[in-house]
Amino acid sequence: MVLKLHSFARWCYLHHVPILPRFIKGFTYVVFNCVLPAECSIGPGTRLHHHGMCVIFHEDVELGRDCNIYNQVEIGGGYDGPDGPPIRIVIGDRVNICAGAKIFCKGGTLTVGDGSTVGANAVVLSDVPPDSLAIGIPARSIPKKSKTPAA
Repeated sequence: MVLKLHSFARWCYLHHVPILPRFIKGFTYVVFNCVLPAECSIGPGTRLHHHGMCVIFHEDVELGRDCNIYNQVEIGGGYDGPDGPPIRIVIGDRVNICAGAKIFCKGGTLTVGDGSTVGANAVVLSDVPPDSLAIGIPARSIPKKSKTPAA
């Protein structure tokens, strides 16, 4: 439901319909306690589990295809107010972001690579390479074990 509302708000934003994106953002905040600005891009096949409860996205987030986002995830700024440096957070395809994880960018671009997993309650402050697992506070990346058949 939340993602359908967001996709409609995004369509309105891209087609310069002025009031509806703000109304939809407010509605999803009141009903689902979820902040998904129309400016952020969410790829197809992405799922917000638990109805997107307590999920907060910054407006400069680009989320890839087929991602799984669990509750209480924040993907956002972490800078000092609106006068801070511009940020951009790029989440790749098939990324899993577990419950309570935070992804913050102090300025510039932060990237979470394709096929990566951000563990529960991890705080990501730097890039995560593709096919890796980010765990801890602050998060450190470790490569995922490859699934090779035993000989």
